[in-house]
Amino acid sequence: MKITHKFDSGSIDIIDIKDRENIQLKLAQDNNADTKQWFHFKLETQKDKLHKIRFINAGESSFSSAWRGYQVMASYDDKHWFRVKTSYDGNELVIVHTPEKTVISYAYFAPYSYQRHQDLIAEVKESKQGSTTIIGKTNDNNPIYLLIFDNGNSDKNSDKKKVWLIARQHPGETMAQWFIEGLIKRLISQDEVAMKLLENSVFYIVANMNPDGSIRGNHRTNSKGLNLNRQWQNPSKSDCPEVYYVQQEMIETGVDLFLDIHGDEEIPYSFIMSAGTSCKVNTQAKHFKDDYVVANANFQTAVDYNTYFNKSSSCCGSSGCGAKVLSKATDYVESTFDCLSMVLEMPFIDNGVEREGANSNGKTLNSSVNNSVNLGFSVLEPILAFLKS
Repeated sequence: MKITHKFDSGSIDIIDIKDRENIQLKLAQDNNADTKQWFHFKLETQKDKLHKIRFINAGESSFSSAWRGYQVMASYDDKHWFRVKTSYDGNELVIVHTPEKTVISYAYFAPYSYQRHQDLIAEVKESKQGSTTIIGKTNDNNPIYLLIFDNGNSDKNSDKKKVWLIARQHPGETMAQWFIEGLIKRLISQDEVAMKLLENSVFYIVANMNPDGSIRGNHRTNSKGLNLNRQWQNPSKSDCPEVYYVQQEMIETGVDLFLDIHGDEEIPYSFIMSAGTSCKVNTQAKHFKDDYVVANANFQTAVDYNTYFNKSSSCCGSSGCGAKVLSKATDYVESTFDCLSMVLEMPFIDNGVEREGANSNGKTLNSSVNNSVNLGFSVLEPILAFLKS
């Protein structure tokens, strides 16, 4: 029996693998940070034998409450992912599974590999609607790609509306890049809605804000141990080039609508939160969310951070009005560009919707991934409605 993790996005600490019914592992920390949540590893073993895999420090993880109701994801080919039986007792996360093949991968969520990221960049380059530019390099010397979509006129000084989306500030939130893939595939497909949007707007997309953290197998931070979504007030060019260069591009192009795509560890629903410092912006956000519900049945508006954690809301429907510390992307963008600025969250936890179409063994091949891709695909409808309003 063998466990490997030294590959793109791999992360786990191996404690004891002598007994297949008592495999002991630990969640590894992000490099240069004390965050630990993401895991991704490959098991080579006997097939058709019961395995019990214990994450013995799960209760000490950064989001330990998120393990309740959570089911680990697995794959035999690193393409088709399904859920496996998982339990959590407040201390240990435990997988009980009988692999059907001799090699199987386990992960917190379906990984989005750097190779797939590069393939997506190449597809954009070959499309009629898309172009790419490298706006900077990370500390691990990975390129920061800005993807631009229009109908042939990408002049930054044009009067077209500027729509910005960024994803994977937190690298372990891989559903964010699956979302972006769905969005991009539609933008370059000559779909009717996409073509209408590109007549009067330009899309600026950073599909992976944190390639260093993604490759290293970090959950929340870049190679310097920084949470990118706490660096927007005054990003360091040396320690946080990811935010610094994207911010500079935003200043040059302007922003009329902004979406920051994330995944949430605990809340088992997809939802949107506005930066919300004015009733006007929160009204715009409400209309956007209502249109999104119509466009995608897996999107909902009943549950968000305020309702789930029973936070009080202001008169505007947000968690607070007035001046804010602009360390988060949505707060910075709304304050700087006076536009609708929102964070979109998707779940790590199976909320039951994704079990539709499950086979007799309870496995749902690609359902979690497809939900994220479809949310990206269908976000064009509420964007179109917003820009027309």
